[in-house]
Amino acid sequence: MLVILAAVTLNSIFGNNIIGIATNGALNYAEEQQKELGMLNDVSDMLGEITGDTDRPMMPSVTLVGTKGNNDIYTSNVTVEIRINRGIEQTGAIKIHYQINDGEEQITEEDVSLEVDTEGTTTIIVWAENERGNISDKQEVSFTINKTAPSNPTISLNGTEGDNNYYKSNVGVTINAGNASNISSIKYKVEGANPIEETEVQGTTANFEITADGTSTITAYIINSAGLTSETITQEVNKDTTSPSTASIALSGEAGETSITVNANGEDSTSGIASYIFQYSTTSKTEGFTTKEEVQNTSNSCTFEYQDLTSNTTYYLRVIVKDRAGNTTESSVIEQRIEQKEINFAELTEEEINGMVGKYIGYTPVSGNFTSSSTYNGYGSSKYFSTDSTLKWRILEVTDNTLTLISDTTANPTFGLESYNGYNNGVKLLNDACAAMYSNSSLGAIGRSINITDIENHSRFDKTTSSEYGVNYGTEFDITYDYTTYYPRIHTQEKTLEASKQNQWYTGYSSGKVTGKMTSYSYEMSTSYMDSVFLELFRYQAGAETNLSNYWIATRCLNMMDWEDGSAMFRWGLFCVESGSVNYKMLYWDDNAITASWAYALRPIVDINLSKVTVGLSGNGSSTSPYSIEAK
Repeated sequence: MLVILAAVTLNSIFGNNIIGIATNGALNYAEEQQKELGMLNDVSDMLGEITGDTDRPMMPSVTLVGTKGNNDIYTSNVTVEIRINRGIEQTGAIKIHYQINDGEEQITEEDVSLEVDTEGTTTIIVWAENERGNISDKQEVSFTINKTAPSNPTISLNGTEGDNNYYKSNVGVTINAGNASNISSIKYKVEGANPIEETEVQGTTANFEITADGTSTITAYIINSAGLTSETITQEVNKDTTSPSTASIALSGEAGETSITVNANGEDSTSGIASYIFQYSTTSKTEGFTTKEEVQNTSNSCTFEYQDLTSNTTYYLRVIVKDRAGNTTESSVIEQRIEQKEINFAELTEEEINGMVGKYIGYTPVSGNFTSSSTYNGYGSSKYFSTDSTLKWRILEVTDNTLTLISDTTANPTFGLESYNGYNNGVKLLNDACAAMYSNSSLGAIGRSINITDIENHSRFDKTTSSEYGVNYGTEFDITYDYTTYYPRIHTQEKTLEASKQNQWYTGYSSGKVTGKMTSYSYEMSTSYMDSVFLELFRYQAGAETNLSNYWIATRCLNMMDWEDGSAMFRWGLFCVESGSVNYKMLYWDDNAITASWAYALRPIVDINLSKVTVGLSGNGSSTSPYSIEAK
């Protein structure tokens, strides 16, 4: 009966087509085979329903092995196992077909085990085929792998910024997880001044506000859809919107002649004190304040000295206390008058006098002029000079009730000297020129030129070790000249050439036996040989270290060239400062009356009798506010 039913069924499905296939070889077998294979599978299914058996293979089983996180997402590699399923009546070879992510179809007669490590979603389609070409239904299996933890979040702050990473307003906080597509949520909490319990916010952004003063610490991390978390990041927020609670100022001790010492106090319990801003006004208690200095000081008390103040002036003082966030509190104003006293040099210690060296004095010479006559300077022409009114004056030394000032720059350049007349009269010409142009009789001030002793008194250079052409400083020698050789007449009056001043003009010359003494030397002025204040006074122009100048020193000197054959040559000249060095300039040689000419500047010095003047009733000794000097 079953066979009859099968035949009827086949005939009803195919009709005469079976016979046509058998008898008509011209048909396209390949095309028809594919069509009929599907029909046979359908028939097989129908027969299976009728007979309880089928010739179609069962679908393979698919098993996924891996570590799952949230939302059935794997956080590890996934092992895919595909196994053949056999029915009770199924025999013969069974093939497994599978395809991964639209890739090429794979066929195998063995069970399959493969590992997938690619992040993202993987889709596998599997089916079975028996030895007669019948295939099972297809099974599609999809899964997602996410092994990588999310990137760290970013925390941005928004508010009014103060100093030292403090905010002076409420602070808006934004935690951002970025633009990744698999972000699930953000978790954060705040500890410290503004505590917030751990909070989870779905999505990629979390926003909240810090409102409490003090230090708050934010921690945050990201959770992705697989449940993986980023690293926990931390952000400290410092907030201080409150000004210091106190700010006061009070005089500390007595005011000095050009200074006032005060003590200021401040307190801040949140961010702490950062600095004290000391201000003053000479016009009003309420306006016109100038900041003298901002002192960085984190304590609750600060002592400060207002220096370089002007005498006989009333000062209004106040302090602004600043906390570390930049909030400020202003103190009340105190009033203090400066009454400056005369500087009594006789009462000063040696250390205090040394501290006065280089200070500026507001000295003004009485204008004058001087003519350097060609009769005496040997330069070939007379030159006219007048007082340089732009000179400023600095303290060089204080000795025996005498205040000695030196000009802060050179003056009257092109002061020319030449030959034996320049040597004979150079010292007197230099001193007379400075006396004529830079004295002030009402102050008992007498002008003169700088001399070598002024420099030697403040120099550590040992001139006895100086060597010039084999002849050391201080060596004595004599040479007999015939009547055709000349030398400066003044030399016969200065046996050792140690005198630096003459009382008579000399224009002539003589001959005969000459006895001399080596008195010339040279060295570069530096801190190796003198303290910095004297180096500035002697070497540079008004403290500008690159502004070297050349000037005469009113001191004669003699140099002897000692040749290997035993002969010698005298050279007469004057000391000078040249390119920052103590040097000498030869004006006359004894060799066939060779002469030389030089034109350098003056360097005036003024000696003042302290018993005739009052010094320091005003000013602070700076270049812009020199100490006053006036006749008693």
